[in-house]
Amino acid sequence: MPEFNIAFAKISSALPFIHILSVVVFIGFQANFLLIAKFFMKNIEGDTQKYQTIISMLKRLGYAIYGSIAVMGVTGAILAKQNAIKNADPMLNTILTTKWAIWGFLFLNVIYVTYRLNKASKSLQNSEYIELHENLIVTIYYFIPLNVAFALLAAYLGVSYREF
Repeated sequence: MPEFNIAFAKISSALPFIHILSVVVFIGFQANFLLIAKFFMKNIEGDTQKYQTIISMLKRLGYAIYGSIAVMGVTGAILAKQNAIKNADPMLNTILTTKWAIWGFLFLNVIYVTYRLNKASKSLQNSEYIELHENLIVTIYYFIPLNVAFALLAAYLGVSYREF
């Protein structure tokens, strides 16, 4: 009976791809948040339809963000366990610990962005436009770019970890 090499079906080949894909989705959607929301935030004062559009759009894109950050955490944990020999090196262990700290920060920041969006949604329902605008400004101009910057740093650390 002939032997077949089905290396493409090994979990050790698929996990890095899934992990990298989730990182790309996370960074891509965060950048998408930023660009689309900045476009809609121009001349928005008093336009409830634009406010509703931004909030609903950000909530829909948020599902992909939560999914990608969950996949990043699960695949990152599995990949870290597979490379147990690499973790013996103190420098690589530091890189891995830093990546986990960044992941925790990103996760908490995404939860906080969701909290701010919920506050913005409640402000819209109560016709409190100043509070609504402040919540959106803080979310769009501060927390989302912070997520993008830290996710890019984590991606760089991941490449550095992989190259050792």
